[in-house]
Amino acid sequence: MSVIHVGSDAAHLLAAGAWLGGLVPLNYSIRDGQPIVDADRILLRFSSMGYVAVATLIVSGLVNSWLLVGSVSSLLKTLYGQILLGKLALFAAMLGLAAANRFWLVPRMIETRAGSGEAAVWLARLRYHVLGEQFLGLMILLAVSVLGTMRPAIGQ
Repeated sequence: MSVIHVGSDAAHLLAAGAWLGGLVPLNYSIRDGQPIVDADRILLRFSSMGYVAVATLIVSGLVNSWLLVGSVSSLLKTLYGQILLGKLALFAAMLGLAAANRFWLVPRMIETRAGSGEAAVWLARLRYHVLGEQFLGLMILLAVSVLGTMRPAIGQ
């Protein structure tokens, strides 16, 4: 069981690092003055990596939750479980912003890129969304740091 837990933790950490770490250069690459064509290409490549990262986070998070929480009752009744639920709410919000970026903002930006000023508006909205993802990611890291100091719910 410990090999599964260590492997799941490692996968979770790598996927979170890829997503959160990738947001910094992504935000830099879509700064003011960046040609829209380059931004489109970068965003589409980032979203491909994002799919893998999110799938890995979900699977490894489920495994870790099973090993550290054990039951729905422990999830709801322990402080550890409640903080984990808060972390999951932040993750859901972050995932919502990422989905809005991929399926709403980026397509609108691609549609309007032919020299209109409207593309710059979509790019500015995208920048705010990416900053929002970064903020939510930092809040998740804060929750994880608190969880790391606590006894897991399964042991309570």
